[in-house]
Amino acid sequence: MDFTGDSTGDFMGDSTGANPWDGFVDLARNYIATGKLDAEETNYKVEIARKLAAAREAVLAGSGDWASLVSGGLAGNLIFHVQLAQLRQWIKDQSAHALRALRAIWTKEDLPVAGRIRAFIDLFPPSVKGGLGSRANIASVLLMGIDVEKHPPFKVNFFKEAYRRAKYDLPKHNPDEADLYEHALGFLDRFMVEASRRGASLRHRLDAQSLTWVIAHNRAPTSAPAASAAPPPPAPTPASDLRGLANELFLTFEFLDNIRALLDEKRQVIFQGPPGSGKTYVAQKLARCLAGSEGGVTLAQFHPSYAYEDFVQGFRPADLGKGQPGFRLTDGPLLRAAEQARRNPDSNHFLIIDEINRGNLAKVFGELYFLLEYREDSLFLQYSNRPFSLPKNLYIIGTMNTADRSIALVDLALRRRFYFVEFHPDEPPVSGLLRRWLRAKAPDMLWMADLLDRANEKLRDDRHAAIGPSHFLKDGLTAAHAKRVWRHGVLPYLEERLFGDQDRIGQFDFDALRRELRAEDAAANDG
Repeated sequence: MDFTGDSTGDFMGDSTGANPWDGFVDLARNYIATGKLDAEETNYKVEIARKLAAAREAVLAGSGDWASLVSGGLAGNLIFHVQLAQLRQWIKDQSAHALRALRAIWTKEDLPVAGRIRAFIDLFPPSVKGGLGSRANIASVLLMGIDVEKHPPFKVNFFKEAYRRAKYDLPKHNPDEADLYEHALGFLDRFMVEASRRGASLRHRLDAQSLTWVIAHNRAPTSAPAASAAPPPPAPTPASDLRGLANELFLTFEFLDNIRALLDEKRQVIFQGPPGSGKTYVAQKLARCLAGSEGGVTLAQFHPSYAYEDFVQGFRPADLGKGQPGFRLTDGPLLRAAEQARRNPDSNHFLIIDEINRGNLAKVFGELYFLLEYREDSLFLQYSNRPFSLPKNLYIIGTMNTADRSIALVDLALRRRFYFVEFHPDEPPVSGLLRRWLRAKAPDMLWMADLLDRANEKLRDDRHAAIGPSHFLKDGLTAAHAKRVWRHGVLPYLEERLFGDQDRIGQFDFDALRRELRAEDAAANDG
C-alpha cells in the first residue's frame, strides 16, 4: 500500500477555506439519524469481539479448545476471505507457533498497542500471504478481543478513503503495521472531537470506526431523513434479514455478511467449491434476501454451447408475422437484468450465473470484461448502436464447480473482476453444516455427519473431490434414504473421480464406512 505524507494528522484545508470535516460529520449525523448504526454496524462487531475475548482467555490459559475458539471468532466480513482461510490453516497446521504469536498480541495488559502489533507481526508467518494493510487488518481484528471500543477493526482502503474525504494527512513514509493502525486510531479520535464540536456525540472509537466504514462505502444519506409525526415501522435491516437467513441455512451470519461486503466492494463474486457444497442454493437464497424479492433475481446457466448472443444480445429465430420466419434482435439475461435494475434504481438486482466456468468466458462476456470493472463508463455492444453501461445496483453472483476436470481455468482477466468465496466441506462454515442440520432436523442420523467426515478424510489428497453436505440435507432423512443417496449419487461421482483405482474406490462403500466408525466407537468405549 503506497502511503505518502506526514504522520501528524493535522487538518489540511483546501483553496476555498472550507473545512472538509463539516461534510464528513454531516454524513455521519445523517446516518445516525436513520437509527441503523447499532443494528447494521456496531452490534455484530461487539458479538465478534465477545467471541474473540473468549478465545483470548483460552489462548492465555492454554486450554485445549483455543484453536477452534480463535478460528470461530475470526469473522470473514472483517478479514479478506483469502487471508482468513490462510490464517485458519496456519492455526491448524502450526498451532504451537500460532499460539506464541497470539500470546504476543494478547498477553500483557500494559503493553502499548504498537508494541503488541509489532510483537505479533514478528511471529507472523510469510505463508499467510497479504501485504502491509492485510497484516494490519488481521492484527486489528485480534485486538478487538481486548477491548473493541478502544481497538475497532481497521481496513486500509476504507481509512485511506476517509483520509481523502476529511483532508486528513496520510501516514508517514514507509509505515509498518503498527504505524498504520495507530494513525487510524488518531483519525478516529480526531473524528470524535470534530463531531462533538458540531453537536454530534459519538460514544467511543467503535462508533467512529463504524461511521467511517459507512461513509467510505458511500452508504450514508446525503441529507437527513425527513421527520414524520407518525413514522411507519422500519423495514427489517439487511443485517437482521441476513441473521434470519443464516439461521435458515445453518450458516453463520459472519459468512453471509462477508459476502454482502464483497458485493458492496466489487459487485461481482463467484462461489467456488466441489459439487454438493450448496453454492447455487445459497446464491439464490442470498440474492433474494438482498434484493428483497424473487422479482429482483435473474438466473442464467452457462454451458459449452452458450454464446454472447445467448447471454447479452443477438439475433434469434422468430415469427416476423403472417407466418414469415426470420430473426429478431433479442436481449439475453444480462441485458434484461440490467434493464430491470435501471428501471428500479432504489432496489438491488441480482444476476446469478450458475456453472459460470462451463462456458467460453471470453466469448460469452465479450466487451463486458471492461464494463464489469468500469461501471461508470459505457460502450457500444456488438449488435446495438446505443451506448450501454452496467447499472451500479446490478450485482452478479457466479457459481463454479472446482471438481470438474473438463473445465478450463477461469482466465486472469475475468478472475480479477470477481471476488471468490470458498464453499468447501473442510472449511467453515460449510464444514459442520451437515452436523448442525442433523442436530436440528434428524438427531438420530448424526452418525451420517461422521461418515461424511470420514469419507472426506480419505479424499484429503484431492480436496476438490470432497463430498458436499447438500446430498443429505433432506427432510425425513433415514438410514435407508442416506444409503440410496450414497449409492446412486455419491459413489458414481467418486468412481469417475478415482477411475481405475478399484482398491481405493472400495474404501468408500457405505456399509464398510459405517462398520469402521462403529468399531472405533466400540474401542473407545472399551477403553
